[in-house]
Amino acid sequence: MRFKKNVGAFRVDAACPHYPRACREGGAIMLTAKPQLNLSNAEGYFCEHLATGDYYMDGHVVRGEWRGVAASMLGLDGVVDEKSFLAMCEGRHPETGQPLTMRRNTTRREDEHTVSNRRVFYDFTISPPKSVSVVALWQDARIIELHDKAVRVMVDQLEKFAETRVRKDGENGERVTGGVVTALFRHDTSRELDPHLHTHCVVFNATYDWTEEKWKALHATGMYRAQKFAENLYYHEMAKGLRNLGYEIVNTPTGFEIQGVPESMVARFSKRHQQIDAETKKRIAEEGLRGNEKALRVQVAQDKRRRKIKSACAEKLRPRWASEMPPPEHAALAKLELARLPPPLPSVAPEKCGLPGFVAWADAHLFERRSVVGDYELMSAALARGRGQNFSLADLENEMAKRDYIRDAKSRKLTNREALVCEFSLVLAAQNGMRSHAALNLGHQPNASLSAEQRGAVLRILRSCDFITVFQGAAGSGKSLALREVARGLEDALHPVCVLTPQHQQAADLRRDGLVADTLARLLAEGAGGVDALPRGTVVVVDEAGQIGGRDMRALVELVQTCGGRLILSGDTRQQGAVAASDALRAIEEHTNLQTVRLEAIRRQDPAAVASREEKAFVRKYRSAVKAAAEGKLTVSFDRLDAMGCIRELEAAERMTELAREYCEALGRKEKVLAVAQTWDDVHAANDAIRARLREIGGLGAGRSVASWQSADLSEAQKRDARFYTPDAGVFFVRGYGRFKRGDWCEVTGANEHGVTLRKGGRATAVSFSYADRFVVTKTCELELARGDRLQMKFNGKSGEGATIRNGELVTVRRVMKDGRIRVKDDAGVTKTLSPSQRMFVRGYAVTSYASQGKTVDTVLVAHDGEHTPINRQQWYVGISRARRKIIVFTSDKEALRLNVERESDRELALSIQPDEATAEAVRQKLVEAFQLQLLQKAQQCLHESLRQWVPPPQVQQQPKQQLQQEQSINRGIRL
Repeated sequence: MRFKKNVGAFRVDAACPHYPRACREGGAIMLTAKPQLNLSNAEGYFCEHLATGDYYMDGHVVRGEWRGVAASMLGLDGVVDEKSFLAMCEGRHPETGQPLTMRRNTTRREDEHTVSNRRVFYDFTISPPKSVSVVALWQDARIIELHDKAVRVMVDQLEKFAETRVRKDGENGERVTGGVVTALFRHDTSRELDPHLHTHCVVFNATYDWTEEKWKALHATGMYRAQKFAENLYYHEMAKGLRNLGYEIVNTPTGFEIQGVPESMVARFSKRHQQIDAETKKRIAEEGLRGNEKALRVQVAQDKRRRKIKSACAEKLRPRWASEMPPPEHAALAKLELARLPPPLPSVAPEKCGLPGFVAWADAHLFERRSVVGDYELMSAALARGRGQNFSLADLENEMAKRDYIRDAKSRKLTNREALVCEFSLVLAAQNGMRSHAALNLGHQPNASLSAEQRGAVLRILRSCDFITVFQGAAGSGKSLALREVARGLEDALHPVCVLTPQHQQAADLRRDGLVADTLARLLAEGAGGVDALPRGTVVVVDEAGQIGGRDMRALVELVQTCGGRLILSGDTRQQGAVAASDALRAIEEHTNLQTVRLEAIRRQDPAAVASREEKAFVRKYRSAVKAAAEGKLTVSFDRLDAMGCIRELEAAERMTELAREYCEALGRKEKVLAVAQTWDDVHAANDAIRARLREIGGLGAGRSVASWQSADLSEAQKRDARFYTPDAGVFFVRGYGRFKRGDWCEVTGANEHGVTLRKGGRATAVSFSYADRFVVTKTCELELARGDRLQMKFNGKSGEGATIRNGELVTVRRVMKDGRIRVKDDAGVTKTLSPSQRMFVRGYAVTSYASQGKTVDTVLVAHDGEHTPINRQQWYVGISRARRKIIVFTSDKEALRLNVERESDRELALSIQPDEATAEAVRQKLVEAFQLQLLQKAQQCLHESLRQWVPPPQVQQQPKQQLQQEQSINRGIRL
């Protein structure tokens, strides 16, 4: 975990004179993990790096220390010697010299190239914040001992996540082994000879598989997943220990600092970071930003890397540090030493230090957007929220055991009862509604202009007798045209129709297709306000229903049930799901017996729409790749695109440059083009590269710098935590409150445990956190805008002309005026003027995969970072299916990308949890009590097989002959 300044500020008590600037500016602290692939480098690592600079403050050398269950099994204990270290590097038993693992060669030949064949070890590096390093190495050796203890606690927990691959008897997965061989090496200086306390935790590539009873290669993915937990555990132990030593700490969301250490000192002893900052800025100024700034910083760090200086220990460097510090900094450290309180903090019960509240905060934060999490993720969030308070990991585990989490019997996954009840209620509503209504319109004749498949889908939907009808359309299959015909059939049968979408831009697209559509949020707001939101018997048609979370879907179902209406859910669960917890449409599809109406023929990639023979052949092959992805054959789709030359492997610096060149060439062909990336870092990098290219070719003129407010993307729990309000933070109101109107942006002037203070019109007002759901927290970014720039709006509102501005819409800048107004034109040609307070936007050349869903363009350019930001199958399918004519995928690692396109999303349903029998029985009884009116015998008999762990069906009774004949008749009608 390395402290980095200038990456965002977090206000806790900005009025404190000793409040470090580094705290206010956050500090991206992380547990870094670097695999070592080269054996000769690994062997040199011990002498040249790990055994360099390891000194106590009294001059005694600190040797490496063995740690881990697997280390004990091999007889490795105490001091790390070179012979054992090298044996482990080579994959040999340190005593017998016999091979430990099957694969020992570190390189192999592949396509006339030498490539790495195995990982030698993983170097997990951990360090405290800079203020802690300074105080520890300057004047308080007790902190060094505290660091060592915290590292051991962290490593002992991290090794519990060790895994090995299982490829026996047809299996293809991972098995937890829970044991590693780790060598701990503590250092106390940076390469620039600044105080920098840190420990290298060298985890060797060997673990013992207790099931197969043999040593195997370590699979570190589980440890990577647990990095944030390990990091927060280490920081909690450090912060708690410092408080016991008498220091006051200042917490931030990502770390903490010792209160009283001057900000100038933190900056002074961060030379390495400053050098990388300066060199990065220099290269951007000279060469332009041709890729991701983060990747450029990594490259700069490697290029400017100095060799470590042997014997450059804290004891010898202290005179140098003393000469660098001015008198005020000496005085500040002396004051800290005098104020130190040796007695430890009094022992109190965990509940007295707020532990139940920390767990409740973690619960609210994580389950807002996911219905299944790992127990370690909950512990990680709780540790971060309660950092430094007087509780242990064991106390935290005990507190979590008191809560009614439902745990999976075979993994560390869990869910809570709210998520389970939400999903269960949706499933029951769908199941109980099967064959409970008359057909929507039996006599409708679909428009002849539709394809045979589309006409068949329309007929099946209109002949449905279910309360909920599910309509799944593959990407580019013409689902909107079919929905328009469904709406016509409903209106012909005199049904009131309400068409909804999750997002404003999607509703606008449907309106252009001839459907009167609105957002689900507006309907739910009207329903919550006591308004009769829906006329009696309304049929609600929801497009892109796969993006609706469980809570909103449940509220919609209740509204429709209240008005005696019906639901048609149109979406594709093969594409990206909801942001909020629980993918509701997937729960209904997977856990009921509903028969989904499907549309599979792809119409977006149409060979008939292009002119030349070569273009027709290309589009035909492109369509086959998209079809393979839609059918779940992700690697087949990858291979087809690769064979077409559509997947380009480039170095990180070249990737965005080439993407920008292709983007501008598509514009030159007068095409509609879209760049898609998976992370906001890559989106920003792509935007910067495209804009730089446009400047080079004269596509943009001189620009003017303007402030842009961009969402900090906080959960509701984070918005109620003062640590997440930065000095440059603002809030944008999405709903009115008091004197604050919808669309107001206000500066945050302070935050405490009760709420935030906002400035509007020169007057400050305190707003309780109880009303945090009415605003979005923003951070301020400076953007240069010129005529022709593309922007993506990130708010809903009205322009100066009264035109509608929709969240997600793309616009082109026409003019930036001196008074702060910005004139833009949307893609429909409508001119809109943004006021100086309407600054919620980002650059709009590139968008995230989620934002691209539902868009159709001529050319799509997809950026992937290979192994560092692994893609999943939903992101791959959405990204490659956007274009009519041309697709190019840019990646830094083609093989890593190919492996990752099969990866499942980490979003799971609460209904997928498989608890032990005792837990299942307890939950079952509560569900029966909660849904006793809905759990009718017929519904129980028809429950989907996967639900029977929760509510087993009763004895199946023989249906009356008349009822059986009626149901068979209905089935025959549907098949027509």
